Amino acid sequence: MNDLIDFINGNYVNGIINDTSYNHIDMLTYVIILFASVYAVLKILNKLKIKVDEEFVIATIPYILMGSVFRVIEDANLLNPPIKYFFITPLIYFVIFAICFGILLLTKYLEKTRKIKSYAGMYATAGIIISVAGIIILALYSKVNLKIDILVYSLMPTVALTESVKRISPVIKMAYLRSRIYSFAIFSFVLDSFTTYIGVDLLGYTNKHPFSSFLPSIFGTGAILIPLSLILVILVILFLEKDSKEDHNKDEKYMWAKYMWALTLIVLGLSMGARNLLTMIFGV
Repeated sequence: MNDLIDFINGNYVNGIINDTSYNHIDMLTYVIILFASVYAVLKILNKLKIKVDEEFVIATIPYILMGSVFRVIEDANLLNPPIKYFFITPLIYFVIFAICFGILLLTKYLEKTRKIKSYAGMYATAGIIISVAGIIILALYSKVNLKIDILVYSLMPTVALTESVKRISPVIKMAYLRSRIYSFAIFSFVLDSFTTYIGVDLLGYTNKHPFSSFLPSIFGTGAILIPLSLILVILVILFLEKDSKEDHNKDEKYMWAKYMWALTLIVLGLSMGARNLLTMIFGV
């Protein structure tokens, strides 16, 4: 029993309490939890008859940003134990999910009782308001001058590369990459890789993710993550679209799963990319 406790403390608890780099064990565990959570959430939404479509995905994006904002607030030491532990991975995912799901249920109830016309607008607006409030808190308590130039250096190449993919997608017979959710998934992954490159190579930050640290150590630069992340996200999208070309396109449950996995891609990319960006802007 003592060995088990030591194993859990060494690979999970200590990493949360000390906010240290991930190891291969906790990283693999969190990936498994992620996939299991996506499946569970899809089942819950299906049972509650909440349709997972493009509107739902777009309206949920502000909550991904909210998670990144809260994470940076914790990084800035604006929270004290034990509250701060709930804003460290993986606990922060449960906190954000609780907020997101609670507001979703409330707005769907208001739509059902005809107090609002559509849940999506209020659902998205609530996420935006909370995210902006968090950014204001960071700005008020930031002890350094804001590095707005980082915003430009990160977003301009990210937007340019995302737009380039959209423009050439019909030529390579992947016109579906121009859809809003796939474009945002590509944007999210590219933003993560660009901000990782800027932070680690140019500003001296340390990468906490084993995989993202391993490749730059081999190639000598974090810039290698930019093309690799782009290739990775396009391959995943290709896999999703390949299945949809079969008889699944009329299967509502399959389409729900497709949009849910697209949302998962955005979560993976944007949560880290936005955190990197905010961390550098506020000098955390």
